[in-house]
Amino acid sequence: MNNGIATTTDGRRAAGTTSAVHERSQDEEPTSEPMPADVALCVITFRRPEGLARLLDALGRLEVPAAVRLSVVVVDNDPAGSARAVVDAAVTPLAHPLRYVVEPARGIPLARNRALQVALELQPQFIAWIDDDEHPEPDWLRNLWETQNATDADVVMGPGVPSFEPGTPAWIQEPGLFDHVHFQTGRDFPYFYARTSGILVRASVVPAERFDERLALTGGEDRLFFTRIHRAGGRFVWDDRAVVHDHIPRSRATSGWLIRRWYRTGVTRSLTMVYLDRPGALRRARRVLGGLAMAGGGLVRTLVGVRRGRTEVLRRWRIVMLGLGAAAGALGIRYEEYRSVHGS
Repeated sequence: MNNGIATTTDGRRAAGTTSAVHERSQDEEPTSEPMPADVALCVITFRRPEGLARLLDALGRLEVPAAVRLSVVVVDNDPAGSARAVVDAAVTPLAHPLRYVVEPARGIPLARNRALQVALELQPQFIAWIDDDEHPEPDWLRNLWETQNATDADVVMGPGVPSFEPGTPAWIQEPGLFDHVHFQTGRDFPYFYARTSGILVRASVVPAERFDERLALTGGEDRLFFTRIHRAGGRFVWDDRAVVHDHIPRSRATSGWLIRRWYRTGVTRSLTMVYLDRPGALRRARRVLGGLAMAGGGLVRTLVGVRRGRTEVLRRWRIVMLGLGAAAGALGIRYEEYRSVHGS
């Protein structure tokens, strides 16, 4: 298996990138006619042939703005290159230059870093991300692009809408479990909601540290990535029109999986503090106590809401698991959620 580039691109090159945040004056106004720009759309995949095929099909139906020259980068994290056949079948109908690369070292941040490496070789002005268990609406990229040009944001993101498999219990599809946040289009949003799915990022603000490979199977590498962009002065703007659909397999549509996911989220929130700030013993102890207090408060709320049905109980139990995870992460405890693969 050749781990290099398997398909060709059109060889376009644009201006180089740096790790510095884009600088602009307070009075600077976006131009009415956007300058042409190269956008590299990155996808990492691991043994999800159906999901990847669905995604590539949706990418073939994207409404690409006239000013955008789009390229697609697919990084297969399976050493056997199991995604190659899916990618080869999509090259012709995709209508965008596509690069396929195998990253044999297992781990989400390793695959993301390989995708960044390949994408930056194209010298794009922007890098977009979407996952292999998602697919965008046709106007997704156009909306992100319009909002970026209107606001000159460094990061633009839209909502993820859960899509459940047939037979998923109705109670677990109720709001508050899998749905994501929403903000008003064109408004700044808190950086900690940013994730590497359904997002457009100015290439010049990519941190020199890239994605932290210590979180290979833990997840949360995107939280550190976007925290670094935020601390460097990056601006995060929302576009509620730029919708991606997040496919929820039956193996994830369970209370057990949600509880483990919320615990992992709490862990990675504290690991962000540990890895970026290298806190001393006192700050770690405060984080542990704060997490335990949060869990205790969540437990009380859960007991109070027990008569409101299992969906409401599960919503409140989320606070318990986030708190326990935050305490564990402050102690350096990790939870490797991504040892298991969900969906096909």
